[in-house]
Amino acid sequence: MSLSFEIRAMDTEVRAEGRGARAALTEVRRLEALLSRFGHTPLTELNRWGVLENPPPELVQALGYALTVARRSGGLLTPAIRGALVAAGYDGHPGTPRHAAVRVPPLDGVVLSAERVTLPPGLTLDLGGTAKGWIVTRAARLLDGAGLLDAGGDLIVRQQEPCAVEVEHPFGGQAALLELPAGTWGVATSSTLKRAWPGGHHLIDPRTGRPLESGLVQVTAVSPSLLDAEVLCKMALFGDPALRRFLAGAPPPTLLAYDRQGQQWQWQAAGWAA
Repeated sequence: MSLSFEIRAMDTEVRAEGRGARAALTEVRRLEALLSRFGHTPLTELNRWGVLENPPPELVQALGYALTVARRSGGLLTPAIRGALVAAGYDGHPGTPRHAAVRVPPLDGVVLSAERVTLPPGLTLDLGGTAKGWIVTRAARLLDGAGLLDAGGDLIVRQQEPCAVEVEHPFGGQAALLELPAGTWGVATSSTLKRAWPGGHHLIDPRTGRPLESGLVQVTAVSPSLLDAEVLCKMALFGDPALRRFLAGAPPPTLLAYDRQGQQWQWQAAGWAA
């Protein structure tokens, strides 16, 4: 029987299976304690003072990755949304909007090195858009052989045989099955219905400073890299033009989406198909 363990971390249930499962979950907790914007963490210290001397290397690496994603996405997936998230009602736990939308500042002026991280005045960071996938990817390295690490929508699965991953219907309909060949796969799901509250949700549109208005409510992406899958499903929520610019002629990705009426869609070369 495969070893299986579960913990509560990153505001979700995290499950690991296979040899090394317990070590992988321990690593999830350790990295969360470095990268969370809640509680007393190196990231909250950086946000409080605008500078952090001798930062943990993991924070430097995770922030460097977040800056790379911001550039690749044309600024749509940016860690600079913390102020907008708080204004929209997400401060500690999803709640209600506190006041009008605030501007999402640019990332110009962020200085990142092994010795020091410095933020320009007025900029605070939230790594939630990229940190979960980054943490799962790092922790999954501790799995030995076949296994999986599943963090509530971000999944790495490594199998020697083909397998299937179940994707829940956002409105309780019949679940979809994604068939995966043997090997290592990253599966990411983003939803505007999760971490949501009356009047808002956690995915901020930096162009408006408000929760994103999208025709889709849930997107699941499959890729050999969980990090790529996580970015793809979020870009899909930003709409076809943003996704097409991001893909820039790359082969069609594996994307499964649901709209507000619960209709299922799959991405093909020409766009979404029912």
